[in-house]
Amino acid sequence: MPTEDKAEMTPATPADTSPARARRPRDRKAQIVSAAADLFHRSGYHTVTMEQIAGAVGITAGGLYRHFRNKEQLLARTVDDGLAAFETAVTDTSPGDIDALLDVMATITLDRRDLGVLWQRESRNLPAADRDLLRARFRHIARRTAAVIHAARPELAPADADLLTWALFAVFASPSHHAVQLPRTRFHALLRRLGGTVVGAELPAARDTGAPRPGPNAGLPRASRRESVLDAAARLFGEHGYQAVSMDDIGAAAGISGAAIYKHVTGKPELLVAALTRAADALHMDASRIFAAASTPGQALSSLLRSYIDLTLTSSHLTGALITELVHLPDDQRHTIRRLQHDYVGEWVQLLTTRTPGLTEPEARVITQAVLAIVNDLARIQHLRRRPDLADDLAALGQAVLTPPRPATP
Repeated sequence: MPTEDKAEMTPATPADTSPARARRPRDRKAQIVSAAADLFHRSGYHTVTMEQIAGAVGITAGGLYRHFRNKEQLLARTVDDGLAAFETAVTDTSPGDIDALLDVMATITLDRRDLGVLWQRESRNLPAADRDLLRARFRHIARRTAAVIHAARPELAPADADLLTWALFAVFASPSHHAVQLPRTRFHALLRRLGGTVVGAELPAARDTGAPRPGPNAGLPRASRRESVLDAAARLFGEHGYQAVSMDDIGAAAGISGAAIYKHVTGKPELLVAALTRAADALHMDASRIFAAASTPGQALSSLLRSYIDLTLTSSHLTGALITELVHLPDDQRHTIRRLQHDYVGEWVQLLTTRTPGLTEPEARVITQAVLAIVNDLARIQHLRRRPDLADDLAALGQAVLTPPRPATP
């Protein structure tokens, strides 16, 4: 068959004068996956259509379906590709070679900034069997990473190496949850430094009192039926996701029928707004108390960190919902909650930049988000919640990340 160049020199025939058939790019599938990952990250899986994904790639919906049967399969591929990159990175890292591990993880993070949200928020939309497989792969990556860390720090107990591994993952997932921009080389170096700080953090010695750790407290019932409904909804949204929870689920958790809920609220959106608003307001109220009592930026940062840890460990469903469920709000209400979140992070940023001359606001935001991610993520991992001194562990990790590096010795 003649090439296009040769065809131009060939005498024209009826076949030659017909429009040339466009060739499908060899990387079309990769383009589709990239576009889908970006849209799922920014807008949420449930709001994105296959037509929107096709439009982002510049093809028809029919062309998209030639590559992927449905949106669910496409979501699975976006998450799978990211996990595969981390699997390869960890597998190829020699035991104890922390520098190589941090370098490749920072690179993957900046290349796939969507991955943290896809894993933590959107993978819940996959079938249970697929989620189980992904979790098994992620746990395998965690075990391999812990082995790399333990080889570099053999004095660590295996459980502590495991804790540092999940904290490291949280640091590298944190850029997925914010839009801070830095020059790539500076961003890469900052992520590497934060990751190295986590891996090298000194954890407090476990306090063995000999007493069994108390189990979770079911608490006391609320007198207000409406408050019981709001509490149940917030817990279920944080545990299972807004889309997976029905009004009947909320009614059952509150001890009433799903239909009876409508005596107290207009619908599920009102419950989500109330849950997220309360979480954001609780953070700001505690911040006001801390700023009024503190005398130095460092003291205020330590108090803010402890405050956030306490709220997250006692109400992880609220802080978790702030991270994963905001995308389901109507635009005006979502912007209101985002402004509250942005202002709260801004309090940390002001303290960090005041205490650390030369630290830029974007860098301080990246650091703050990394600290909050460590607390958020580790507080929601069941086997870590069984650590008897998890609050102290989180405080030590947070303080380590918030502490500026010492100047190099001449």
